[in-house]
Formats: sequence, structure tokens, C-alpha cells
Amino acid sequence: MKRAAIYVRVSTDEQGDSVGAQLAALRDYVAAHDDLTMAGEYIDEGISGQKYAQRDDLQRMLADVDAGKIDIILFTKLDRWFRSVRHYTATQAQLD
Repeated sequence: MKRAAIYVRVSTDEQGDSVGAQLAALRDYVAAHDDLTMAGEYIDEGISGQKYAQRDDLQRMLADVDAGKIDIILFTKLDRWFRSVRHYTATQAQLD
């Protein structure tokens, strides 16, 4: 069974995908897949995607990946995870 982490980020209240909506969709996804178990929920609310190093729960989640607590990371949209190719490559290098 894979240990799944849920990552949610919303930078403003005006965005269409609220924290609650993202959490509900991702929890439903985990519940619908027998090969997944919840490893944790990580929520960065009110933080711009450009502020990569200041996203506390992202950094906490990556530390949990390094500690071997997470097998897969789930998010609703790519822009909730990365806002630049530089951030993507830095994180992917850490995950590899």
C-alpha cells in the first residue's frame, strides 16, 4: 500500500479552488483507491506559489518525504504545486 500525502495551496480567497474543495477532492481520491493510505495533509493557505521557501507545509512535507514517510504526493492542479520551472526542478531533484 502506498502512503499518500495530500498537498493543498490557496494564495487568496478569490481563487476558485478553496482549501475545503481541494481537500474534499483529494480525500475522495484516496478513499476510492484501495492501494492508497493517507500519510498526511499539508496545507499552505494564503501563500503565493512564488514564495516557494516560505511555504511551511510544503517544506514539512518534503522533510517527511526525506524521512521515508511518504510514497506519493497528491494535489488537484499543477499550479497548486509549482509556479515556475525552477521550483519544479528543485523539488523533483529532492524527490528523486
